[in-house]
Amino acid sequence: MPEHLCIHGHFYQPPRFDPWLEEVLPEASASPFSDWNQRINRESYDPLGNARILSSSGRIEQIINCYEYINFNFGPTILRWMARYSPDTYERILEGDRKSIKLFGRGNAMAQIYHHIIMPLSTDEDRDVEIAWSIQDFESRFKRRPDGFWLSETAVSTPDLEALARAGIKFTVLAPGQAREVSDPEGKNWTRVTEQTLIKDRPYLVRLPSGLQIAVFFYDGPLSQAVAFERLLADGEDFWQRITSRQEEKLLSLATDGESYGHHFKFGEMALAYVLKRATAPDSPLSLTNFASYLEACPPVHEVRIHENSSWSCFHGIARWQDSCGCTAGGHPGWNQAWRKPLRRALNVIRYYVDEHFRHKAGELLKDSRRALLEYGKCLCGAMSREEFLIQHQIRKLNREDQGRALKFLEMQRMSLASFASCAWFFDDLARIEPLNALSCGLRALDLLKDLQGPDVEHLVLEVLEEAQSNDPEMGDGVMIWREQVLSRRMGPARMAAMGACAGNDRQSFSFPGLEFEVVMDTEKVEVNYCWTGFLERGKAGFRLIREQNGAVCGIEASPGQILTLRDLGRQLRSYVLISLDQRQEDRIFNRLTGTGKILAQYSENLFENAQNLPVSGRGMLAPIVLFFYLCSEEDKRDWAKYWQEVLRDNPFLAEIVRSKMEAELNRLTSPETKEWAEAGRIIQRCRAMGIYPDIYPLQNRIWRDGLSSLPGSILEQFDF
Repeated sequence: MPEHLCIHGHFYQPPRFDPWLEEVLPEASASPFSDWNQRINRESYDPLGNARILSSSGRIEQIINCYEYINFNFGPTILRWMARYSPDTYERILEGDRKSIKLFGRGNAMAQIYHHIIMPLSTDEDRDVEIAWSIQDFESRFKRRPDGFWLSETAVSTPDLEALARAGIKFTVLAPGQAREVSDPEGKNWTRVTEQTLIKDRPYLVRLPSGLQIAVFFYDGPLSQAVAFERLLADGEDFWQRITSRQEEKLLSLATDGESYGHHFKFGEMALAYVLKRATAPDSPLSLTNFASYLEACPPVHEVRIHENSSWSCFHGIARWQDSCGCTAGGHPGWNQAWRKPLRRALNVIRYYVDEHFRHKAGELLKDSRRALLEYGKCLCGAMSREEFLIQHQIRKLNREDQGRALKFLEMQRMSLASFASCAWFFDDLARIEPLNALSCGLRALDLLKDLQGPDVEHLVLEVLEEAQSNDPEMGDGVMIWREQVLSRRMGPARMAAMGACAGNDRQSFSFPGLEFEVVMDTEKVEVNYCWTGFLERGKAGFRLIREQNGAVCGIEASPGQILTLRDLGRQLRSYVLISLDQRQEDRIFNRLTGTGKILAQYSENLFENAQNLPVSGRGMLAPIVLFFYLCSEEDKRDWAKYWQEVLRDNPFLAEIVRSKMEAELNRLTSPETKEWAEAGRIIQRCRAMGIYPDIYPLQNRIWRDGLSSLPGSILEQFDF
């Protein structure tokens, strides 16, 4: 049985943000959520911070924050999104690290390559930038320096380890197959090792050519594979038995994608919580730890040499991110990946010209452009305002226009780096959303390059993309994908105007992290006032409105003869506008109908006397309103329940409408201002009797954190405690 157990979760999502808006736009494949960040956050990241442990009767016995007990790393881009859109989850992650320091002596959190690029395929300059930005982001969020650093896909080469060591990083974690040979305790008698023969219960030292050194942990391959792919998370006791049945070893460590817990395997976080509870019990046969604490207690005495240019997810080393090696997610076995090489070459073309222009021109505005780029991560994480940043780095006192130009140089670099996120090559086709996002970031970098009086090299990019072919004949080659699916994402004043006009209000403001604008319309024209928040640039533009015969606005005239309508906004932006319209109109209609529904609900008993012939039986628009009020009422007649059960059986969509409204009502009733827990519990029971199951997960979390003693047992039972 192992003496110490370390469970690591690698949490990462592709940089899904739109490069112009800095917003994650709707992704249909993430349904019923708006986008994949939302979906995976709800299925994995949030449940891990609020993991249920159930009693034998199926009631909630305990809720634990797994981040207090597991080693983990989060990508800076997903943490940036989470801080804005899921602050409770975000705080649980930060809290988990703080508490782990008290528990283990060192923190659970590790840093991670900023844009999840494949480091062995990078330049020395890009390595340093990605590491520096990540450390700045980590320090801003976790309020301490990172001890460890997770390499994207654990892809590694000696220059990568040199860069980490230069940055003061103490250790990283690799797959066992990445160790090539190990020494004896005296640093002599080197022995070749394989994944099977490597002793993995200890850290190893890597002595680097520069004279620096860094420690490396190698996780246990078979156990990690079982968690990730063999349904070990289906049962917490099985998971625990697999761990405790291992042979005697000082340290047993496993590492998987953190999304295994809850997203890949539903309720996987509960199996993890069960193991953590067993491991922290007073009679536990082993003790939990994290890598940083174990390294401090047991510094390495053996040395290791790595396989250069190796990774944990490509059998061929790092070919998965530059060649047609056959490694894919396995969804389309007949497809090829010949598109990978030209995609990387095309983005390298952009990267070359971006670097050259930055190297030769940024110094006209920034006193040390290289240092400014390395420290720009402080702006990205919000640790420093852009105004403060410019005061430190401007070569002279810059006017507003030159301040914007200085920031554009840095944003141009950021967008070019973001285009190399590993997920663009990970899957099986050029037309997937990940390569499209990479190309969109590349386009944004090209736009900024031209805006900064750099060369227009789009034609060179297209010459390379012409060699990339989608496996789907309808999608065509890289040039077709660029023109039809990438260029349509480009946001400028004309698209802002079209977006505002199609949104259907006389006056409409839009606020995104990267762009804020206001649209003002009259009978004939539309005006746009906008601010690019990333480089403090403001602008104004006007366009002519285009109306249909019935007078409804359908678009704008961007230039003489060029009409932009909703259809020209691009699929994701079009979805954003339509969803916004749908939500606004739904709320407006629901609010207008509420008054009538409340009156009808008072006379429900008479309505039900001849229910089959009434519109309220589920075919009418007022049915959701009447049902909503029935569920909130204190009346509880059996015939009413039976009636609504029959209605919902034949109208499942009605149940979905009412469920979402009931969730909002339950949140209102249980808010700190209202605290009507008894009423909320009664409504939950009535909903369930109807076959409507509102999501009470956040309410359960609130009860647990506020203290179970604040509510009587009869109410707690209604919330499954």
